[in-house]
Amino acid sequence: MIVSSYVIKFMIFSFMGWVYECIYCSITTRHWDNRGFLIGPICPIYGIGAVTAMVIFNELPYFSGAETPWWKIFLICALGSAVLEYSVSFILEKKFHAMWWDYSKVPFNIKGRVCLPATVGFGVAGVIIVKMFFPWFIEHTHKMVYHPLVNEVMALVFIMVLGMDLALSVASITELLDYLDNVQERFDEKMEASVEMVASAPGVIKEKVSEAPEVIKVKMSEAPEAIKVKMSEAPEAIKEKMSEVVKLNPGQKHHLRNIKTYKPKKNTGLFERLKKELKDNDKRGH
Repeated sequence: MIVSSYVIKFMIFSFMGWVYECIYCSITTRHWDNRGFLIGPICPIYGIGAVTAMVIFNELPYFSGAETPWWKIFLICALGSAVLEYSVSFILEKKFHAMWWDYSKVPFNIKGRVCLPATVGFGVAGVIIVKMFFPWFIEHTHKMVYHPLVNEVMALVFIMVLGMDLALSVASITELLDYLDNVQERFDEKMEASVEMVASAPGVIKEKVSEAPEVIKVKMSEAPEAIKVKMSEAPEAIKEKMSEVVKLNPGQKHHLRNIKTYKPKKNTGLFERLKKELKDNDKRGH
């Protein structure tokens, strides 16, 4: 009964976290932004944080009770959020070589995973939630009369839906990142072959024009470098893939929008270009 109750609360807070993320990001970007690691409308990191805080401040004797000072709540919530954010970010980056949030441009950050302003913000939010929201939430949820069997069934349904969403999301992300890696590998092969061809061309041509004026030889010696510059500025292998972004399935587009930073083995800028193309398609209403 207790476990099923916390499972239900976890899903409620995860949904509320998703609503907050979507509203905040939509306001800052000025267009609808469906946030979250999973495809469904939940952000589990908020559910984990809220349920952990509820257990600490309502179940543990040392911390429970209205007499808990605000500064103690602030420190626990701030440090807890920092540990949770850093851990989740580290695990996701090690698993997918990608980051769903990036604080690298925010002052006092640690590897872009956590930052002081966000930590302080979560600490303040923790004080407000524990002191004001939790009492109201607990009072109203206790008034709701659920049969124990209903709670168990709801918890099992939520777990099943969460498991399905997690499996689909991981499969979709893995397929998307494999696609990016394969495209970059093919691009590297084409670029290497092109560079080798350009590098070998001067020797062949010089043999044919050994009697040409010196000015022609100088221009020819400069040609390979100019070609290399043009190739680096507009690699056709990447340009061809820009049109394929619209062929990604909805789950892959969702993840492509939400991944802030992708760290492939070799950075050709493909991820940034695909994301920009997807953003342009969104603006055009595609």
